[in-house]
Amino acid sequence: MDTIKFVAHRGYQRHYPENTRLAFQKAIDAGAGFIETDVQISADLQPMLYHDRKLKACTGLTGPLHHHPAALLEAARNHEPKRLGDIFDGQGIEPLSVLVALLQANPQIHAFVEVKSVTIDYHGIEQTYRIITSTLAQVVKQCTLISFHRPFMSFARLSGWPSIGVALRRWRDASAPDIEKMAPDYIFADIKDLPKRRHFHDFKATLVIYEVDSPDIAQSLHQRGISFIETFAIGEMQQALSP
Repeated sequence: MDTIKFVAHRGYQRHYPENTRLAFQKAIDAGAGFIETDVQISADLQPMLYHDRKLKACTGLTGPLHHHPAALLEAARNHEPKRLGDIFDGQGIEPLSVLVALLQANPQIHAFVEVKSVTIDYHGIEQTYRIITSTLAQVVKQCTLISFHRPFMSFARLSGWPSIGVALRRWRDASAPDIEKMAPDYIFADIKDLPKRRHFHDFKATLVIYEVDSPDIAQSLHQRGISFIETFAIGEMQQALSP
């Protein structure tokens, strides 16, 4: 069986502002070979790295990201003071191009790029796909597109994006006809919803299980046939379990 592969969930999120160049670089410095990020599209059609449906909790801005232009988002205070204090004051929301530059500088790194359903529902499947994939074109071999939005992922598969993944809202959806038809390369599943006694050595897609911050749980999952573990605590998990 393959060794455990850790995916840095929104970068090294435990200690740094999530979905930022800093969080990604710190994850790479900690030994990550895989990173995950979230993408939404601004009012002026620029792809931005951001997770939440609303901006207020992290930035103080009102409404969703797609109501604001990229320049305002980049200037917003996105340093997560409630979680991290003012250590990273001055951090804004960054564009997807930041990830592209990071991948170009680190060709050994693979990124899982999660396209958020809120941005797909607002901007539409085709426009969202076009904007994001045109930005990622220079690093296509280093990127897997993922989403909870299954029609979007079906469109991505039919459009020829070489590596796709589906994030499940419920484990039982893993055998849904539309997912089986698109044959995703990866399936992302919440550890809380994973069948407790099942083994996965013969599972068709590569499973990525989130959110895991316990080395013991990661080892238990690995024994059940799961090699990809997504974690906010990439440094701690790497240190505990890497050979």
